Amino acid sequence: MNTLSYILRDVAVIAVAYLVGSVPFSYIFAKVMTGVDITKVGSKNMGATNVLRAAGPVPAMFAFAGDFLKSALLLVALERFVPNVPRDTELIAAVVVVLGHDFSILVGFKGGKGVATTFGVVVVLTWPVALVESGIWLAAMVLRNTVSLASVAVFATLPVVALLLRQPLQLVLIYSLLAVLGIVRHAANIRRLRAGQEPKLDRSYFRRR
Repeated sequence: MNTLSYILRDVAVIAVAYLVGSVPFSYIFAKVMTGVDITKVGSKNMGATNVLRAAGPVPAMFAFAGDFLKSALLLVALERFVPNVPRDTELIAAVVVVLGHDFSILVGFKGGKGVATTFGVVVVLTWPVALVESGIWLAAMVLRNTVSLASVAVFATLPVVALLLRQPLQLVLIYSLLAVLGIVRHAANIRRLRAGQEPKLDRSYFRRR
């Protein structure tokens, strides 16, 4: 391959990453399975938590799985089926797939907050970090029962955990970008948390059909 071919390959990889990330699984599953338009109810966020509140646990489960798998499978496919893809290109694609989720071209550049999609990235790139972050999320949920607080805790600690587990500096920087993006997307939640107005997770949502 010549230089132009490498450039075109990398541009194609990044474009595909954005389009894959843009697939709004939360919107799709809520709409198809229950007829609910989650952009018009609840928090209006296209994420699994809003699907849980507005449409029930089964659509929420599918929404989370879709948002997780679109990033995880994208990175697995890059590693296995794109010959000699540079590590830098893979890491850029990891950020771009989350950007696609957060700012989807398919729904007017709206989207979710990137929790499940970022988790898919971390599972593929550094599963030990993902394991620790899962523990942090669960601990926060047990202590405070607030999804947004648990999610912010995960984003805030992501680069720190990667650094403590001696991940390469390049990866720590990528996780720092994802952490900043995730925290910014939770800005409204953080304001409500500070004001004591953020709703806790109502377990009655899990009894809905």
